[in-house]
Amino acid sequence: MTDSSAVATVDRRLDTLRTLGEAPASKAGLSERIDGSRSTAERSIRELETHGFVAASDEGYRVTVAGRLALAAHDERRRRTATAAAVAPLFDGVDLSFDVDLSVLDGARVVEAHPHAPNRPVECVAALVADATHVSVYTGRFLSRHARLYHDRVLDGMTGTFVATDRVIDRQRSARPGEMREAMDLGRVALCRLDRDDPVSLVLAETPDGPEMGLVVYRDETPRGFVGSDDSAATRWARDLHERLWAAATPL
Repeated sequence: MTDSSAVATVDRRLDTLRTLGEAPASKAGLSERIDGSRSTAERSIRELETHGFVAASDEGYRVTVAGRLALAAHDERRRRTATAAAVAPLFDGVDLSFDVDLSVLDGARVVEAHPHAPNRPVECVAALVADATHVSVYTGRFLSRHARLYHDRVLDGMTGTFVATDRVIDRQRSARPGEMREAMDLGRVALCRLDRDDPVSLVLAETPDGPEMGLVVYRDETPRGFVGSDDSAATRWARDLHERLWAAATPL
């Protein structure tokens, strides 16, 4: 039985929708442009008309406002699916205590670590916070280079709110004793601890050009890759997640 839902109809009649989106056409003209039979063109138009995606006009059948929105949604779904496939290797075998919102995939920059370039995700974080006036960070893995980066930027005047897991705080105190207290004594850093074990670091950087978020995914203690976006929905998700984690954490 043929699926008559709106989504299935757009998938099935995509060529017709795109063709009429370029210019209106009669049924005969459409059949020529899609290289199909007259009956195929008629069925396509009938199915799309059922959902209000196509309508008759003096110039022929045309795509409606709803049809253009449906086409845009289809293309967005394809872009998100392609990005999800690109980030799949980063999340292979990774268990998270939170869901990653689809908005993170919108216009996302995906950077993987490679044997000849293992520091690429670290460099992405450095670029993210280079001009930041404030960072909101959640981290479940300790990386000495990130610790030094945040410490130096705080000394330069950047402020930050950090949610870290117990293992990260213990490693920080062991590897870089005194730096955490120095940053907090300046009054520019607030720190909470959280009993979780997510193999990621989330960074939301406030910059003069607006907010930008980045998510670093780890394999054991090594950065596997970076996903970054300045999309407003993605940064809003990062902010909301950080606020939830902060509310559940214990002040240090």
